Amino acid sequence: METPAITHQTTKDPESIPTPSLVTDKEINVLVLCAGAGTSAMLANAITEGAEAYHQPIHAQAGAYGSHYDIMQDYDMVVLAPQVNSYYEDIKADTDRLGIKLIATEGAEYIGLTRNPKAAIDFVLAQF
Repeated sequence: METPAITHQTTKDPESIPTPSLVTDKEINVLVLCAGAGTSAMLANAITEGAEAYHQPIHAQAGAYGSHYDIMQDYDMVVLAPQVNSYYEDIKADTDRLGIKLIATEGAEYIGLTRNPKAAIDFVLAQF
């Protein structure tokens, strides 16, 4: 008598794969600003990684505060890193005039977003 072969399913159960809480089909461009474009690159990378992983049409770029004036109109959202939050009121008039979302972040919140692409995507989508 032949012993039946034992097979193991190696694909993940689709319900066990985390998905963003919100989804969009609208392309969203995000500019993350900090003092020198170093920490803003960390959040922009997390957003990009999350967008790719969860198939969201979100694009992020890092920049240094002050260099954003010529490119700001190309974005739907500007996120300020904690070290440039003091400029919130200065940039608010420009973002309001251009119809751009402006979000200031706090230290622990910002660090958490840089380390969690899913949370970064949820954060962006929650603004819209």
